[in-house]
Amino acid sequence: MARRPTDYAAERERFVEDLLAIMSVEEKVGQLALERAPDPADTDAIDRVRDQLRRGQLSGLVGPGSPAEFATLQSMAIEETRLGIPLLYAATPGRGEAVIMPSPFALAASWAPEVVERAARIVAAEARDRGKNWLLGPSVALSTSHTDKDLSASWGASGLLARCLASATVRGLQFEDQEGGSMLACLRVDNPSWTGRRGAHLPADQLRLVAGVLRESPPASIALGRIASSLDNGDQSTSATFAIGGPGGFEGIDLAEWTEIAKAAGQDLTGAPYADISVAAVVAAVADGRVTPLQLDDAVRKVLGAKYDLGLFRSAGPEETETPKRSAAGARTVALDAARHAIILLRNDPALLPLSIDSGEILVVGQAAGDRSLPTGGLPQEGASLIDGFDTRELAHNFVPGLALRRDQAGSSSGDLIDADHMAIGMASEAARRAGTVIVTLGETSTLTAAQQTLLEALYAVNRSIVLITLGARPLDPDISGAKLPCIIHAGQLGSMSGHAITDVLTGEFAPCGRLPIPLVDRGRVGLTFGHGLNYSEFGLGQTTTELGHDRLVVSTVLHNVGGHEGTETVQLYLRRPGGRGQERTELADFQRVLLGGGETRQILFEVGGNQLGRFERDGRFVIDPGTYEVSVGLSEDRAHAIEIAVPQAVADAMGKARASEPLPALFGKLRSVG
Repeated sequence: MARRPTDYAAERERFVEDLLAIMSVEEKVGQLALERAPDPADTDAIDRVRDQLRRGQLSGLVGPGSPAEFATLQSMAIEETRLGIPLLYAATPGRGEAVIMPSPFALAASWAPEVVERAARIVAAEARDRGKNWLLGPSVALSTSHTDKDLSASWGASGLLARCLASATVRGLQFEDQEGGSMLACLRVDNPSWTGRRGAHLPADQLRLVAGVLRESPPASIALGRIASSLDNGDQSTSATFAIGGPGGFEGIDLAEWTEIAKAAGQDLTGAPYADISVAAVVAAVADGRVTPLQLDDAVRKVLGAKYDLGLFRSAGPEETETPKRSAAGARTVALDAARHAIILLRNDPALLPLSIDSGEILVVGQAAGDRSLPTGGLPQEGASLIDGFDTRELAHNFVPGLALRRDQAGSSSGDLIDADHMAIGMASEAARRAGTVIVTLGETSTLTAAQQTLLEALYAVNRSIVLITLGARPLDPDISGAKLPCIIHAGQLGSMSGHAITDVLTGEFAPCGRLPIPLVDRGRVGLTFGHGLNYSEFGLGQTTTELGHDRLVVSTVLHNVGGHEGTETVQLYLRRPGGRGQERTELADFQRVLLGGGETRQILFEVGGNQLGRFERDGRFVIDPGTYEVSVGLSEDRAHAIEIAVPQAVADAMGKARASEPLPALFGKLRSVG
């Protein structure tokens, strides 16, 4: 990223304050007004937007649109308005356009911030090439179950893991490339799932995630959404918004401030894309005192500062081009790497993988193996199927569908066993009897259908060398004939390079290193736990010790690769706070991904401070309690060895003082008035 001059902050402040001083109320309110980008064929909408722009009452556009039309509007904003304030062009970041990256849940399975950051850079670069300069993301939501409806869009069950990957995404989206291109990111925790979920920990999880991202990788903007009022009275039937800006607070664009201003003017502006604010209504609210000039100026000041940071006031405007500037080759390399890291080896006993000459003839079963829509989750773009990956790598195989093709995809009974399935299952079973290794693929499903269950039972009866690959959003670990399948891989929604990445893992060209970002629960019991995932080599931990320092805990362990293959292992640190209402759960507190060659050993150190030990009280205070904490280190939640350590009051106080030196505590003072 380019280094800014030492006097940048002072110059920025002078510029913004000088501009703010000569703006009319209408022009100020206009800087909070986003309009949806007009369809190039809708001349009436284009005329309305141009008229609003000429009157200085438009801050930017949001959504898909024509880069050429935006270039025209940007030139108008700079050359034909009284103050020449340039426009923002916002959009919700997807998974890419020319090349599709893995879904959020798949990226969460990678546990790899560096991989996620590289993927985000590609998404941002493509958006910049299409004229965008503000991405309304990452949008972060957590899951409570692997059967959640929108699992693919979630970041798993752990707030800590989601925070690390959200921070990496912000860094990637806001990365300034060698050509000087930059982007505004927006940390969003305004997904309805936050207020739709139940549980005493919800508001604390939300705030802890926001605090962590702001500490590690401050985004240019934030949309906090609603905070459940259970922080005050335990009842989540209502919720409230609150801004975290103001003196000592967040200095970027705080969309909660826009929401508050709109609400005072009689408008509902609670959800993305935060467009369609009425300039006339807000001007009227300023005139009669419902919105104070100070409140308006503070929100506008941040918008102008963001535009200054983007260099828009020094730019002649975007190029009028519809052609992407970048080759897709680099994007494909990043997408392949991300997809490889997101693959989770759930079971491999006996070791059927990686495939070798001993694997014998390979039989691929299941129509999902050739489905190019599964890797991209139904997006218009398609990804490489598993069969594509086999063909590209020239991996010899035979294929049978296993089940009859169902054309009534909308039918509620499409998972039932139908007459045509019996012949397909018979053909698959006969082929499996002759094969050395059977690879069965499943598409999008939260549980096995009757037809899928029957197919797997029939195949397992004739050949125990079965590798199950789940290609839908949800990982599965089914019971087949009263037992678990010997080998299961989850490789859901991996994007454009899906088939190639899976083939690389199957053949051992890339060793699996993904980990479950959510536990798998079956019939109310946890099966494979959070953080579970296998390698092609065997790893183990040595003795774990803890040491109490002045203002932190130091946890030490030794990681051994006792196998013969190089591999990446994820060492996980879990924490349980002193007993108390709502504080007795175990949660992920830190993790380290370590690459070790066969036979290698490495010491692993974790430093645990107030940010990990502390918690949010119902009144918004962040408290670090003295008492006995349980610290666990392991290779998954159920493979973690627990150690108890007493934290005296003096150490808790020292941790609090160290944390108080950070700017973050000021961000959450307004929480005390929520509800």
